[in-house]
Amino acid sequence: MKTIRYILTIMVAALLLSGCRSSSVARKQKVQQEENMRLVHELMTVPPVSELTASLSLNLEGTRVSGQLRMRRGRSIQLSASMLGLVEVARIEFLPDMVVVMDRFHNLYSVCHYADIPLRNELGLDFEVVEAFFWNRVFCPGTRTVDDAAARLDVLLPDEKGNVRIADTEYGYSFLTNGKDRLNAVSKKSDGFGFTISYGDFTEVSKNWYYPLDLQITINSATSEVGATIRMSSVQTEKKNWADRTQVTRRMKQVSLDELLDNLDL
Repeated sequence: MKTIRYILTIMVAALLLSGCRSSSVARKQKVQQEENMRLVHELMTVPPVSELTASLSLNLEGTRVSGQLRMRRGRSIQLSASMLGLVEVARIEFLPDMVVVMDRFHNLYSVCHYADIPLRNELGLDFEVVEAFFWNRVFCPGTRTVDDAAARLDVLLPDEKGNVRIADTEYGYSFLTNGKDRLNAVSKKSDGFGFTISYGDFTEVSKNWYYPLDLQITINSATSEVGATIRMSSVQTEKKNWADRTQVTRRMKQVSLDELLDNLDL
């Protein structure tokens, strides 16, 4: 009888320990899921400011160009390039429904829609995606809520430095974050094409909100690699009086994007 009682005691203890371990694992999984949701929510939430302007310096394979960046969240992103920092020679505007490119030197402009941009389907490219690139946000093409995005974004375990990688299982984007509130890089590779945007020199430009002053862009193809660096300065978040879309003058002629790019020489 003592032997049977001893065996039963061991079995009950084993069951209790197993149940405790299962409960502990379940609790850890729940905590991790909540932390993953918090991280996704933090990195997808819109910034606390609705407008940002900055001076910029673009270094493209040794060619240096100065210009301006203007952004109104949900409405417009404008990038302009100037000659000797004085005369604007080119401008590109990303609007919710179209992209406008201007060659002011030759008085040419082109209008195209996101659906007409090469690799648009592979990139899931639209205004929200472009906006996320410049606002340093994680994005998930085709989703409208954080809950929808969280169901598709795979949050991996932190590395030895505490960095956390987030993967979009549908479009193949990979986001490298600091595991808290900062997007350090976004990259994508597909069919011999790939790109990486790295963000650096985060500076507080509004109360408790940091923005990267350095963007490093690398584009790879099967046969070549192109790199560009954007350095920003004089970043301001105060609302200013500028039009979401630049008015085209009568002197400007509308042409195809290919024709405009052939003429444009910075």
